[in-house]
Amino acid sequence: MQKNLRRPVLAVVTLAAGAAIALTGCSSDSGDTAAKASSAATSATDSVKSAVEGLDVAKAQEILRKAVDPATPADQIDSVVDVTNPATKAAIIGYAKGSAAGGYTPDVYTVSSVTGTDKVDGHDAAKVVITVKSPHAPQPVEMTDNPLVYVKVDGTWKLSGDAVTQLSSMAGSHGGH
Repeated sequence: MQKNLRRPVLAVVTLAAGAAIALTGCSSDSGDTAAKASSAATSATDSVKSAVEGLDVAKAQEILRKAVDPATPADQIDSVVDVTNPATKAAIIGYAKGSAAGGYTPDVYTVSSVTGTDKVDGHDAAKVVITVKSPHAPQPVEMTDNPLVYVKVDGTWKLSGDAVTQLSSMAGSHGGH
C-alpha cells in the first residue's frame, strides 16, 4: 500500500534540504540541527535510489540493446521485455528488425541515466533516459522528455510494454531508415 511513497519522500528531501540551508544562517549553534536535517535528506534520497536497486546504467543498456537487436532469439526476448501483453513481443521483434534495417542498430542506443519512478501495474519502475545516434543526423538525440520505462517483473528488470510502444512510434518518425 506504499504505492506513492516516492513523492512524499521527495518532498521530505526538499524540505530537509531547505531546512538545512535556512538553519545554517540562523545562529552559530544551529550546526547540529542543520546536520540532522542534512542527514534526513540523505536518508530520504537513499530510499528513493533503492527503488532502482539492481538497475544501473550498464544493466539498462544491456537490456535495451538485447531488446532492439534483431539477432536476439524470440525465446530470449521474454528475459528483457515485459511480454505480459503478447502483442509486445511481436512489436519489439518487428521494431528491432525494421530499425536495424534502417541503420538503427543496437549500438546507436545509449543509456544516459536511470531514476526511480512510481510503480507501474504494481511493479517497481524506473525511468531510463536514452540517447539515440541517428545514422542520418550529425548529433545524437537525448530523449530527456520521453524516457523509457523499465519494470521489475518477478525480480528481473525489463523494458516495459509502454517503452516498446514508444520505440515503435519512433520508427514512424525516422521512417525505418
